Amino acid sequence: FMGLAMVIFISGFVSAYGFTVVKDGKPVAKVVISKAAFDSTPGSLSRYAKLKPEEKIKFAALDLQKYIEKMSGAKIEIVSDDVDVSGNIICVGKSNFTKNIKDLNIPSGLTAERNEEGYTIFCRNNVLVLAGNDQGPYFGTYYAVAEFLKMLGVRWFMPGEFGELVPVKNNIEIGQMNFTDRPAFRVRSWWCNEPADMADQHALWKIRNKMTIYDRDIICIPGDSWLRRYLPDPKLKDTRPELFGRNFDGTVNPYMANLTNPETIKIVADKVIQEFKKSEEKGERINSIGFAPDDGLPMDHSPETMKLNQGFYDVFGREGVPTELSISEEWFNFVNKVTEEVVKVYPDAIITTNGYANRSLPPEGIKLHPNLGVMAAFIWADTLKPVTSPKSWQGQVMGAQLKRWCQLCKRVFLYEYNLTMLVSGLTPVPQVRKTAINYSLFKKWGLIGFINETKLPFFEEGIVTRYIRAQLMWNPDADLNTLLDDFYKKWYGPAAKPAENFWNAIEECLLETPLLGHEDRILPFVYTGQLIDNLERYVSEAEKLANTEVIKTHVLVDRLTLEHLKAYMAMKDAEFNAKWSEATKFTDKMIECRLALNKISPFLAMPPSLAGRERYYSGDHYFGVLKRKAFYQKLDGLTNGETGILVALAPKEVKFSIDQSGLGKHFQWYLPDFDRSKWRTIDTTKPFYIQGYLSSDGMPYTGKMWYVFDLDVPAKFSGKPIKLYAPFVTCEAWVWVNGEYAGHRKYLEAYISPAEIDMDITPFVKYGKRNTIAVWVSTGLSPAQAADGFLGRLFLYSPVK
Repeated sequence: FMGLAMVIFISGFVSAYGFTVVKDGKPVAKVVISKAAFDSTPGSLSRYAKLKPEEKIKFAALDLQKYIEKMSGAKIEIVSDDVDVSGNIICVGKSNFTKNIKDLNIPSGLTAERNEEGYTIFCRNNVLVLAGNDQGPYFGTYYAVAEFLKMLGVRWFMPGEFGELVPVKNNIEIGQMNFTDRPAFRVRSWWCNEPADMADQHALWKIRNKMTIYDRDIICIPGDSWLRRYLPDPKLKDTRPELFGRNFDGTVNPYMANLTNPETIKIVADKVIQEFKKSEEKGERINSIGFAPDDGLPMDHSPETMKLNQGFYDVFGREGVPTELSISEEWFNFVNKVTEEVVKVYPDAIITTNGYANRSLPPEGIKLHPNLGVMAAFIWADTLKPVTSPKSWQGQVMGAQLKRWCQLCKRVFLYEYNLTMLVSGLTPVPQVRKTAINYSLFKKWGLIGFINETKLPFFEEGIVTRYIRAQLMWNPDADLNTLLDDFYKKWYGPAAKPAENFWNAIEECLLETPLLGHEDRILPFVYTGQLIDNLERYVSEAEKLANTEVIKTHVLVDRLTLEHLKAYMAMKDAEFNAKWSEATKFTDKMIECRLALNKISPFLAMPPSLAGRERYYSGDHYFGVLKRKAFYQKLDGLTNGETGILVALAPKEVKFSIDQSGLGKHFQWYLPDFDRSKWRTIDTTKPFYIQGYLSSDGMPYTGKMWYVFDLDVPAKFSGKPIKLYAPFVTCEAWVWVNGEYAGHRKYLEAYISPAEIDMDITPFVKYGKRNTIAVWVSTGLSPAQAADGFLGRLFLYSPVK
């Protein structure tokens, strides 16, 4: 039985003779645990400090005691199963008391497949059993306790005390029942960069919502560069170069395997076998080992290996660029052969690797080894829409590829990018409906779970997204409306409806936009003025309806989320109007909102930082608010006399033409007197593709295009150096000034921010006259990058020495 169905099942079996835990504020039941559990001292709960089964049971019993007391003021006693107990008994975990109970079936067992997880809640006469499988990575007994407390009205909507709701009850009673619940997905986890103390609180929140925290003991995550652990000694690269992969230029790469050398395969397999053997000798035999090559686009260009390459390109690979070919065929052939060697010694061993970067494309003509597991990671895919969306070709392709992976391998798990915006301004991007649609499909396809990458700040996706995602990891077919109704009514009380409207309005915007992506460069064109007005109305209404200090604080989180969004939009507006000083002020407003959220709960937002590991905690370390502030200050300095003087600012709208065949250079479209009467104008502060070059499923034009600027250079700058500057131009650009070639801005992937042109054009400038600047831009040949062309104002400045 799954989550929601379980509640219905229970309500149908409530007996008139209920089991009483607390009566009139007094305990009338005792908690019984095994002697081993009673004598144990649980350590701290974290992803890395593994608790033994008896410690997990003790931990669960203590939490049950804690929350019963929080609800009722009554502290129930915890006793060992080696003493006589009468009256109402709550058996937490397996013990002598549970051995002979008729019809009680507590999940148990631990195999390499890790498919035995589950818990049971059993109540008959004077005995209540809350127990589950606690072997290995499982927390079955704790899940049973958490589900029981949930029945009583306790909720943990986010980590920490701020996220929990505990009802006041003078009497606690439960009806007769007997059910067992098992998860739909074997692994249900996400990770983020966070301080150690917060990581422990996060881990506790996860198990309270029936997620996994010992995910690596369920199936091994094949980390980037973990292949290095099993490769031949890099020192052999000069004496035994044939053991290693080759770079495109033929040089030896000591950190990549020669994927077709039998000796290399044997060395890697032997080292994997030794790792299994070491764990066996310690009495803690691991079930799986994983490895992957380095991050990026690793390849082995050895001649024998390249014979296996089929010339396919992954979604984000550029056709014609040999270093961006898909390597799925040669890579999975290599992993197959390593696995063949390992299972000769350990027949039940599972070897995992990832389908990521230049190997996310399912291989053709290769049957994957039955002991293989694959972690699929589609870093190129749109993060805003479900895989069924007709507006997202990226989502559809991701869905097709994931389904194919599940057909090829019975142990596919997903590395989902819950970062949502890899480059982010931390504006709201709720993912509730997308998650509900996707997870139900993924289960049908045979996916075994998730090890997702996310960010610490809850306020970006919204508390509701994180909470619902956790529930759907356990049961993707739970009734979404029931889950949402429970969340909004409990979290917002009388303000539930406008609060729900607030988050629904934002998500509707994300689902309906034709724009795709995973960087916030698209978001200023997704959030509309009408949306902001509606959000203001919803928050104002919620503020009026909030009737307790707790609910007022919950609504305040949404208010701060909105004010942060307003500041972000104002910042982008100032940027597009070349008002750099104003843009800087709005970054300060964004920081102010985040600090206010942090005071409410550090899980909502963290102070931005550029230092050490702390820079990752804020969730926007890549071109985040502090870097943007510094960027705007730099541009302000280039134009206000500090480091440069503004010579000419280009208008937003300029002459534009697509150059589909790339022939414009041959016909000298860059000449000042070239006839552009039939060219259109385009807004340089918006991606070119949203101005008529986007298909209904979000596929942008790829290829060459021309922007032409006519700018007057005042005579007063005669003899002064002149530089051309544009803040964001993707992906590659060539510049002509007054018909003369001025230079090339190298190819930069579209996610890179900023993507500047900063070019000295002094020799080509006509002082006191109008100057024609032609910029030939290439998007590159990867539509998944959704290159913007120009995304900001071009200007000329004279540097101050």
